[in-house]
Order: sequence, then C-alpha cells, then structure tokens
Amino acid sequence: MICLAVLIGLSVVAGSGAMAADKPPIKIGLLLPYTGTMPFQTKGVNDSVELYFGELGMKAGGRPIQIIKEDDENNPTTGLTKVRRLVEQQKVNFIVGPVNSAVGLAIQDYVRKQNVILLNPVANTRELTGPDKWAENVFRTVETSDQCNYPMGAWIIKNTPYRNMAITGSDFAGGHHNVEAFKAGFEAAGGKVVKEIFPKLGTMDFAPFLSGMEKGIDATYAMYVGTDAVRFVQQYEEFGIKKRIPLYGFVTIADDPYLPGVGDAAIGLITSSHYPVNLDTPKNKAFVKSYTSRYGHPPYRYSEYGYTAASMIGATIEALKGDVEDSARTAKEMKKTANTLEMPSGPLAFDQYNQRIVNMYVVKTEKRDGKLVNVVVDKLGRVAQTDVWKWWVK
Repeated sequence: MICLAVLIGLSVVAGSGAMAADKPPIKIGLLLPYTGTMPFQTKGVNDSVELYFGELGMKAGGRPIQIIKEDDENNPTTGLTKVRRLVEQQKVNFIVGPVNSAVGLAIQDYVRKQNVILLNPVANTRELTGPDKWAENVFRTVETSDQCNYPMGAWIIKNTPYRNMAITGSDFAGGHHNVEAFKAGFEAAGGKVVKEIFPKLGTMDFAPFLSGMEKGIDATYAMYVGTDAVRFVQQYEEFGIKKRIPLYGFVTIADDPYLPGVGDAAIGLITSSHYPVNLDTPKNKAFVKSYTSRYGHPPYRYSEYGYTAASMIGATIEALKGDVEDSARTAKEMKKTANTLEMPSGPLAFDQYNQRIVNMYVVKTEKRDGKLVNVVVDKLGRVAQTDVWKWWVK
C-alpha cells in the first residue's frame, strides 16, 4: 500500500511538472511600422523588447515567451486591421505599439474592449491617456505631447529674449498636438505665436513653407519625425533661416539616430527630451553596455521606451507566476508592479490614467570628437500630464 501511495504521489508530481512544462507560451505582439518613414523608432522599440526577453532566455513566470510582429505601415486603417489580427487570430496577451499617433487613436477604442494589455511606447498625442480615452488595459511609456512641449514655452520665456514665434509640424495628430502644447505654454508665459505651418507627412520640399516664414518672428519651434525631420532641419539651414531665426523644438527634430543624416545643420538645436543617452546612473550604464554589446551602437530614447514596456510586461508576468490570461487582473498587477521599477531614465511612475510621469531635460546638439551629440543644458524637472494639460482639459 505504501509503495502504491508513493507511486501515485510521484505520478501526480510528475504530471504536475508535465502540465507546467506544457503551458502555452505567453504571446507578445509588436504592432510597429516595419515599413515607412520611421525606421529608427521601430528598430529602437523592436530591438529593446527582444533584448529584454533575450536576457530572460525567452521565459518569464515559468512560461515561454513568443514575440509576434505585425507591420501597421504607419496607417490607421492598416493598424486597426493588424491589431485585430493580433488579438483575434494570434491571441496575444500583450501588445507593444504603435509609433504613429493617428494609429494609436484608430485602435484605442477597439483595444480597450479586448482581453489584452497594450503598452504604447511612442505615440504621444495628448488624447490617448486623457480623461475621455484612457483605459485600464492601456499604458503609455512615452511622455505625452503636453509633458514634453508645454514646459518648453515657459523655459524659452525665462531663458531667451524671444517673444514672437512660429510653430511648425507635420500635418497629423502628433504634429499638431506637440506644437500646440508648446504654443499653450509659451503664450501662458507671456509669448505670442504669430505663425503656424503644417506641411503634410512625407513632404520632400519645404521651400513653399519656409519662404517668407521668418517675417515677424524671433524664433521657430518645430516637431517633425523621422526622415521628415531630417529634411526640414537641413532645408531650414540651407535657406539661411537658421542664422537669423533660431530653431527649437521637441527632440524628434534632433533624435540621436538621425543626427548623422542631418549633419552639421543640427548643431545648435535646443530641444526637450526625457532620455539623454549619456545619463550617469548605474541602471543606464548597464543598459547602454548591454544594448551596445548586442546591436553595435548605443540605445536612444525609442530604445528606452521599448525596454520600459518590456520590463513592465516581464515583471508583471513574474509577479503573477505566468497567470496573465485575465487582462483586468493583469492590468491591476502591472500598475502596482510598474511603480517599483527602476528604468534607464530613472524610477518608473504612472498616474491614475496609466500615463508615465517623466523627468524632462533641455538638450543642445553639439559636435564633440567629430560626432553629433545631445548634451543636457538644463532640467525641466519631473512632469506629470496632469501638471500641464489644463489648457485643454476643462
């Protein structure tokens, strides 16, 4: 009888081990524009997610991790189709994406009704974590268009003589919302925006927009992304405007991976950023070392956004011991767990709307040892979206 009991016990234990080993993989979908005008945004997020889970051996919470990629093509309609595929066909547990704010707005209502957690690493339009659109199962690891631009308005009033400015950005939600936030902060501090210019995404020739734009202005504030930013900054200098009218903006016009393409036209740009790669902290040094070792170049801010999203997923899976099938329960655990994590840019924190609270810096593009780099020249401090959104949240 004793032998039989032992055999039964061993069978139960062995069966439990087999069941644990046979647990299906936890699926993480990457919804990114693998084709289009934002290759470095996609690469930064993609590579950092793969780096994080690669360091875990593609396992977390006792279960294997499977990464599934979909190309949203920077297109809202395509993005909605692809996110449906990830949720309904691939049955993913988590989604990291998108990059484009218009895609983010297109998929938000669908995602909030699904049994899935979405972590938005790049799309920063103000509305996505506003009171009307935020969702329990959607987190954002990038700062909002308000957090990164509104404080720059007061900073320019305090630190420069410029009081009449032009704002310009690509004609899409992200372009408008970023420079509009700067306008609100600048005018609240006593300045005046006298011109607003919004070329379409993918503009090759900015001559029609740059011609005559300097009349009546002291400086320009811009938000362009990807190859649009490269062309705008280059042509701003080629037209001779930069010598007379300084160029400020969100760091997208001086993103680290694009600086070699922009060339010396980027020298002197002053922008706002949440993640200068040269931050002198143990966590950031370790991240830079690991990332550079794997990919042959240092990380940049899109890498930090993606790494933060991956860290939140991994830590939550571990906390729940792999039991992440209930997205409502998982979201609650993620909120609790995320606020205990240390990221390359500093301690992680989220507000009541699942929006990241960030430390913001003012950086200047300089040439050092033959390389273009963004150097910290000032701090804007710790900024929550609720600190800077009163201009539109009534």
